[in-house]
Amino acid sequence: MFEWNKDDAIVIPLTYAFFCVAAIIWRFAFKNSKTVLKTLPLKILAVTVLLAEIAKQIYYNCFEDFTLYILPLHFCSLFFLIMPLSQLCGEKVGAVFKPATFVYSFFVLVLILVNPHTLIGNSPSDLFGSFHNTHTFIYHMSVVAYFVFSAILGDYDPKPRHCVNVVCGIAVYTSYAVPCAYLLNTNYVNILYSQFAPLEKLRLAYGQFWYNATLFSLSAAAGCFVCLAACLFKKAVQKSNK
Repeated sequence: MFEWNKDDAIVIPLTYAFFCVAAIIWRFAFKNSKTVLKTLPLKILAVTVLLAEIAKQIYYNCFEDFTLYILPLHFCSLFFLIMPLSQLCGEKVGAVFKPATFVYSFFVLVLILVNPHTLIGNSPSDLFGSFHNTHTFIYHMSVVAYFVFSAILGDYDPKPRHCVNVVCGIAVYTSYAVPCAYLLNTNYVNILYSQFAPLEKLRLAYGQFWYNATLFSLSAAAGCFVCLAACLFKKAVQKSNK
């Protein structure tokens, strides 16, 4: 945890700061514009992750040795589906998927800060050195940018009932990712074993079922916590504005 190298310490904070500044500028520059223009950055980011995932699958199928790890079964692979569904498929569909997209993108923002190498590898040190590094950085940072812009532009209106959306999303992901991980013998999002020592000790002591159940429970609890925290923050802002 918190194993940053020199390039991480430069690239990641600067990238996050750029997103914050850009989102603030956009908010004030287009505060009186139509909603479609206000949320244009979110739509661009949704298209970006979709195209990035398509490009990844084409590249590894055509130009590199394809491995099962390339399949879009990672937790972060959800974003090339749920971001477009949140932003490009109308208000009703967007209302269903925005809570999960907001919360999960916050997960990515935090996990990159906690241990960048688990999500973006050494891409900050060699951003344009390979397709893998370029794709990894652009994809995950687009997800981070989505959270920043969504929060600052006020695109997502948090409500306590959205915990259901968040937990259901995790349950749906678990329903296909866990069987695929075991069937393909590929450690998607630490399903087979954990790189985090306390969880790995739990797996070895109590077995795979309780290990996977703990992963699901922790993810669901964290999702609800973020959702409820967003609700409290919204109330605090509204109270301060009165």
